[in-house]
Order: sequence, then C-alpha cells, then structure tokens
Amino acid sequence: MRSDRGELAGLYDQIVDLMRIFAAAGFAHGDLSAYNLLVHDGRVRVIDLPQIVDIIANPRGLDLLHRDCVNICDWFTRRRVERDPEELFAELLAASYA
Repeated sequence: MRSDRGELAGLYDQIVDLMRIFAAAGFAHGDLSAYNLLVHDGRVRVIDLPQIVDIIANPRGLDLLHRDCVNICDWFTRRRVERDPEELFAELLAASYA
C-alpha cells in the first residue's frame, strides 16, 4: 500500500470502523495485519476471516483483539502516521461492551 499520509490516515479510519463493527458484534479478526487488508477504489476490504474469534468466549479473545490493534497501529506508525494501540484497544473494548 503506497499512499501519502493523508490517504493513509483515511485508510486507518476505515480499518478502525471495521474493527469497531467486529468488536460491537463481539468479535476480533484475530490475525489482522496489512497482509489481510486490501484497498480497492479507496475502500478497505478485510480478507482471511475464517479465524475470526469471539472475544468473550475464546480464552485468548482479548489478547487477539489487542494483537490486532498493535499490528495495525505499528504498521501505520512505521509509515509516519502515529497511532496508539492502547487507545485503539480501549475504544474497541468499549464498543464490545456497549
């Protein structure tokens, strides 16, 4: 994915929206990274969903949600779009209990 910082920030927002939808339904991707995201016509698509996990029923569910947050935030931070995985994790936890 090659984009300028403004475009990357918009893609990050789309990814967070998708993660929030999953969390509100009680799920985490479980292996979310840039390798499981595609961009087509400016829209983010999530792939490789068979390993999606229930964040409450799965004993490692919250750990996997946290790992997804770290993976995504680290990828964007390496591209000079600073993001905080702990802040994202807290936001998604709140969404999962709303």
